[in-house]
Amino acid sequence: MERNALARWILALSLAFVFVSFGIWKFVDPIIWIGFLPGWMEGLMGLTRDAWLRVIGVSEILMGLLLLPPVRWMKRAGAGLIILHLLAILTQVGWNDVAVRDLGLIGAAVALLVML
Repeated sequence: MERNALARWILALSLAFVFVSFGIWKFVDPIIWIGFLPGWMEGLMGLTRDAWLRVIGVSEILMGLLLLPPVRWMKRAGAGLIILHLLAILTQVGWNDVAVRDLGLIGAAVALLVML
């Protein structure tokens, strides 16, 4: 496997692992994550914050899984959705230790998008 292809594969696999893990974690230990959801989400579209947490968890799992098949448009869609998802999070969380992590993940997703 050529080096660039290997780098794309490692980057996609790493991002997929992070997002699938985050999504599963929201079901396994929701108490850790519920505090990150803004209060205005309570009742939005008739859903509680707990329900929104599950929606976000499923979305993160799906975004991660989109990076795994060897289909370029699926990987691009996954990377693009991850970028939008993290930008939305940054608008709500602001600048803190989590924002630093999210900016790094955005950079990785942008790099993958450029490499595809």
